[in-house]
Amino acid sequence: MSILLKNVHLLESPENERTDVLIRDGKIAVIGKGAADSAKETAGCETTDCSGRTLMPGLINCHTHAYMSLMRNYADDVPFATWLFDRIAPVEDSLSNEDAYYGNLLSIMEMLRTGTTAFADMQMFPRMAVKACADSGMRALITRGLVGESRDDEGAKRRLQEAFDEMEYGKEIGAPCDFGLGPHAIYTCGKDLLRYVGELAAEKDLRVHIHLAETQYEFDTCMKEHGKTPVEYLDSLGLLDREILLAHCVYLTDGDYELLKRPNVHVVTNPASNAKLANGFAPVKRMLEEGIQVALGTDSAASNNSLNMFGEMRLLTMAQKGVSKDSLALTAPETLDIAVKNGAAAIGRCDLGAAEEGKTADLILIDENAPSLRPLYNRKASLVYSASGYEVTDVMIGGKFVFRTGEYLTIDAEKVLFETERIAARYR
Repeated sequence: MSILLKNVHLLESPENERTDVLIRDGKIAVIGKGAADSAKETAGCETTDCSGRTLMPGLINCHTHAYMSLMRNYADDVPFATWLFDRIAPVEDSLSNEDAYYGNLLSIMEMLRTGTTAFADMQMFPRMAVKACADSGMRALITRGLVGESRDDEGAKRRLQEAFDEMEYGKEIGAPCDFGLGPHAIYTCGKDLLRYVGELAAEKDLRVHIHLAETQYEFDTCMKEHGKTPVEYLDSLGLLDREILLAHCVYLTDGDYELLKRPNVHVVTNPASNAKLANGFAPVKRMLEEGIQVALGTDSAASNNSLNMFGEMRLLTMAQKGVSKDSLALTAPETLDIAVKNGAAAIGRCDLGAAEEGKTADLILIDENAPSLRPLYNRKASLVYSASGYEVTDVMIGGKFVFRTGEYLTIDAEKVLFETERIAARYR
């Protein structure tokens, strides 16, 4: 099926310029005057008038744990260790696979509603995130969370097998997912297991997704036990030679920046989660100055407590300006690139991240007449500093609408809300 979007404003176009965009076979086929003519030659082409709307690539959330939306507002205003080990972990241990499936769908609902079309997930309930993506049409990079001391650790072997089984399952059901390996952190994975994960990633050409340098305690413990910073330690095990997503990187030394400059390394900053858990803000301004690739994530709804990337963009730029006392520390265009283009690179999908001919049609439409965006002097600034995310009217993934004029087309929202409330009743 083909879709013609008429009279739309492209984010990169001059303020008063309107154009037509033809979507065909999941790709952006034609932009401009030829789009309407090409559409006439396409049988069954659907035409949508997009007057008063801006078209842009979907946002990409590069670090979250989608099942954890079930724990939103469950463990607030407590220290990090209490949050993780005393509150969150016991709930995780008691959740069923079915619970996790609905938690994933709840997260996907929030992400779609606020313009996210792909996410990188670290999960611990095999197949549930993949199934939720297949059922909803949401795109994702799925990594099974791994913990254990060594490659011979029975728990680690089981989780690795689950990860590879899940990859086959994703192919079987045609899920719009890519896959990687997700060693949880340097303090939950032993040296041998981390080295082995790197070897497997190289052998099977998989991305690695790990939490790193998130807290002062993690940094200090790593220095004490290994005589290295967390970044140096991970590099010593060969992990920084892989395509890798490093979530957080709040605590860095001068020497760390040089190691993070590699083109295969993608730092994922999570400002709301880091702020809420009192871990500080990652030095994104300096990372960008050093030429480090930085993408953006929300972390989970248990620590954020939102999966709204518009809110995350706003906090990211505000925090960098405030911490550095430099109003130019991170501009609106730079922030949008971090949330879109850099996100696409981080998850290994460079066919995403731009509204250009030949790119995959993961796109969102934004209501320019929303009161929050008026008066409309500068679209990019309005999206970063003024938008809430709820100005998004339509979401398309792979050339198919999954959210349209405020309605979910692939998710039974009422059922998801009912099931998540049923699950939450156990913990009230």
